[in-house]
Amino acid sequence: MRQNNINPIADTGPIVTQTTQNEHTLFFPLKGLSRDESIFSNKAKGVFRKKYEPIFKPIINKQLAVNTYYQNDLIAPANTLISIDLLKIFDEFKINFRVNIKSITHEQRDHAFDAALSQLITRKKKFLDSIQPADIPKIQDSAKAFIMATLNNKNIPLFQDHYAEVKGYLEFASDVITSDEKYIGIAAALKEVVENEKKEFHLGEDETGETIIHIFKTAWLSLILAKELGFLSQKDYKTLSIICIGHDGGKALMPREIIYKKSRLTQLESDIMKSHVLFSYILASNNQQNLDFESFAMALHHIKENKRLADSYSIANDTAISFYEYLTDDAKVKFDQVYQYTKPFYRMISIADSFEAISAERVYKKASTIGKTLEIMRKINTEQEYFFEPYLEAFFRFILKKFLPRNLKFNITDEILDTLPSSELADDHRKNEIQQKYQGVIVQPCKSLDDHLQCLIYDTTNRQIEHRVSIPPLVFLDHMYIK
Repeated sequence: MRQNNINPIADTGPIVTQTTQNEHTLFFPLKGLSRDESIFSNKAKGVFRKKYEPIFKPIINKQLAVNTYYQNDLIAPANTLISIDLLKIFDEFKINFRVNIKSITHEQRDHAFDAALSQLITRKKKFLDSIQPADIPKIQDSAKAFIMATLNNKNIPLFQDHYAEVKGYLEFASDVITSDEKYIGIAAALKEVVENEKKEFHLGEDETGETIIHIFKTAWLSLILAKELGFLSQKDYKTLSIICIGHDGGKALMPREIIYKKSRLTQLESDIMKSHVLFSYILASNNQQNLDFESFAMALHHIKENKRLADSYSIANDTAISFYEYLTDDAKVKFDQVYQYTKPFYRMISIADSFEAISAERVYKKASTIGKTLEIMRKINTEQEYFFEPYLEAFFRFILKKFLPRNLKFNITDEILDTLPSSELADDHRKNEIQQKYQGVIVQPCKSLDDHLQCLIYDTTNRQIEHRVSIPPLVFLDHMYIK
């Protein structure tokens, strides 16, 4: 990527143009400013400091080039017009951002995406054509080997909890996907992803890459949520397991420079990634020949309750971004028949998929704590109706029950000290004494983020109870990570 300095100002950090085949942008690295430095002389009135005015005034009403985040929260999507109010947010949190030098029209975006999708369709054809009948047993055996190895991987602690409950379903799904030839596209896709990630991340023979771990964590969380809800039949659990294991198979066809990019995606790259749901369906249906419920449901896990949101996309024709037109006529008829019955499945997977994605480390971001992840999910659901609320509440109850159970012991941190009576905290010596000698235990769990845990604080030397306190769950969850 070629970079040229423009408008250099000594203490602003470099502001550069970046030119590639697909974009021409200005880059504004506000993280280079100190926390107490602002690009505004009067932020309330939106007045720039004189040395920054020639840099920032010309970009008002230009387009934001890429989705822009702060600590995993989406601040503004690509193509948002730059405003004073948006610049105030970027300035307050010192957020790096990019701006299109030249505005991009919807027609240009659509043309670029159509060209990229055409290349992916060609890649899909070559991928499926490369699967020779004589190679099928080898592909199936290879896929089954790493699926079972992942199921038994002691490096994924989540699998050890509720293991007996979900192992049978995931083994069943593994047997189906790696023995039934109608799923050979998914088996080959999983094998491809494993091999790609071993190369990309220089993994050892027994190590598993992030996509496969994501698939299995999502499956685990989906099945546990289903158990929490309690209305699925045994057949439904098996169906859900198959859908979970195949839901991201389409990522095998995504360009490696996009799927393993170590920074946020551009708008076009994001649109290309969204097409993985289409290819998950195509691979699972053996190029639209086997029109089963499971293959359709694999392509629906990014549907939001508010289907008008830009992040709601699928092969359904009622989502903001729809790949329905790529279905064959027979597939459209069949899909329209089963679509309404897919709701419980894609709603559960959507919640599990989002929780895993936010809480996990990726090549382009750090992991978020459990508390931060739940707060993000609650926030976007309150503001934009991402998830089905009854399912989300059940999911939160499960997470609270799992990570903050009755009889969980904890050390006395500074945040726990803040819950104690002020008379107990006369000086630093007393605080240190409490932290060294005292311990806490949860005696009454909670069922929502707004509830409080009932806890006891006791002296470890004589087991005497000193305090009964109510503690918000986020005090604990904001320091916990999914392993």
